[in-house]
Amino acid sequence: MSKRFWRNFLIVILCLLVLEAALRLIGFGSIPLYYSSSQFEYALKPNQDINRFGNHIYINKQGMRSDELEPNSDRILKFGDSVLNGGVAIDQSELASSILQIDLNQEGGNYQVLNVSAGSWGAGNAYAWLLEHGDYQAKAIVLLFSSHDWQDQMTFQNVVGNIPFYPNQNPALAITDAVSWAYSRFFNSVEWNELGYSKENRPPIKDHDYGWNDFIEYSAERDIPLLVYHHANKKESQSGEWSEMGVELERFLMENQVPTISGLEAGLEPDDYRDVIHPEPSGLLKIEKAILPEVKAILNE
Repeated sequence: MSKRFWRNFLIVILCLLVLEAALRLIGFGSIPLYYSSSQFEYALKPNQDINRFGNHIYINKQGMRSDELEPNSDRILKFGDSVLNGGVAIDQSELASSILQIDLNQEGGNYQVLNVSAGSWGAGNAYAWLLEHGDYQAKAIVLLFSSHDWQDQMTFQNVVGNIPFYPNQNPALAITDAVSWAYSRFFNSVEWNELGYSKENRPPIKDHDYGWNDFIEYSAERDIPLLVYHHANKKESQSGEWSEMGVELERFLMENQVPTISGLEAGLEPDDYRDVIHPEPSGLLKIEKAILPEVKAILNE
């Protein structure tokens, strides 16, 4: 082969190496990883410490998006889906749980707000996780879910490792990661009916997610205060009205006398959302400010 061929070949290799290094600098090559569960469908793998797109993502030994547990801390367990978890778009310091912990400790406390969450979790996923891991002697349990989570029941579809949003291993190259990321978000569509199921005996579909009932019973039996933040999506926030499922959830919480913070009253503006449901850091700050006085009241009691 000619010298020209080898020269061009080396230039291509050099360009690929430079591209690989540049992509790793902005966060490609490392992804928050998931594992499958026969009890709560899936969750984030424990012991992850990565930076992606300039945001720090830390998953502790228990699989929480929180700091490691401190032995003598007063703990608040906070359960939710991608709104609470933040994903790779939100830095660890910008999470509503992280801000709440800082604010609670400003007056000399020793509180830890434990962020137990995953994308598309419902109350049932969170409760099943609670049964398996325990409540860590929590002083309070806070649920942060949206209107659609009233009926977001576990189906145990085999998502982990089969769709881009629930990876179970890191890509070999940052280049392939970048290509996959772009394709999955702009061109690919998930064929949900072809995924199959990770559990043969799936729970029957009911009129709503009974995780809500389970949390109420659990907190009452153990005398752990329960607080719900009902997150309003962008459409609900702009209209000032709950969706049909949101109305059902509000009615259920009222009938069961569960202290509830309305996301319609948290003051989120259109610019506080990065899409139809997920808040920007400014929106997460408003959510935390709405939760803070209610949590303080619970702890003072």
